[in-house]
Amino acid sequence: MAGNAIFMIEGGKALELVKLHIAERQRVARERGDLARELGVDDIYISNMDGVLLGVRFKGDEAHPDFKKPDRKGISRPKARTAWKDRFDAQKGFPRPSVVIAEAFDIPLSIGYTSNEGGNGWRCIGNPFNECGFLYLSVDGPYAMWVPDVPCEVTEAEARGLTVEEPAKSFRFEFDGCKRAEKEEWDILVAQHNLAKKRAVGTA
Repeated sequence: MAGNAIFMIEGGKALELVKLHIAERQRVARERGDLARELGVDDIYISNMDGVLLGVRFKGDEAHPDFKKPDRKGISRPKARTAWKDRFDAQKGFPRPSVVIAEAFDIPLSIGYTSNEGGNGWRCIGNPFNECGFLYLSVDGPYAMWVPDVPCEVTEAEARGLTVEEPAKSFRFEFDGCKRAEKEEWDILVAQHNLAKKRAVGTA
């Protein structure tokens, strides 16, 4: 199976989207932090999907009366019909990057096909719920995004004698302001960034 394709973001719609994504993550983190501080907790449990606060870990016997008893991991969640339950439910998380990127660039997240025997098939492309995403080393960049390598998926399917259906069949990578990059190129940027941070604090 084909993997992901990485694109360095230098301008265009992708640059607008990654900056908006970062701003939304910062907003969610601030709101999440406000709730945690009001509860007097440092240890929190958040959603990987949209960043909202799902539960907290109280210290010792400091559990809040509006919260359930801790689960096996020590996480407490608000009880139903309480003010804290309403406040948790009122949180607005950041939009899921996979959805934002796929919709913005009309990226197929599935592939349909017909076999030589006339049978029809369909499957997802990429990791479900995490097919696309943003990469960045700081608020100021550098930025990149990953998407499923749809053209490669099509080529592999056709090599097996399958007839691929639209929209995957004719999809091409044409992202304004983006440049295709190898995974190793991004890995090098990450290594350089981490080395610079170590040198800044005198640990390298």
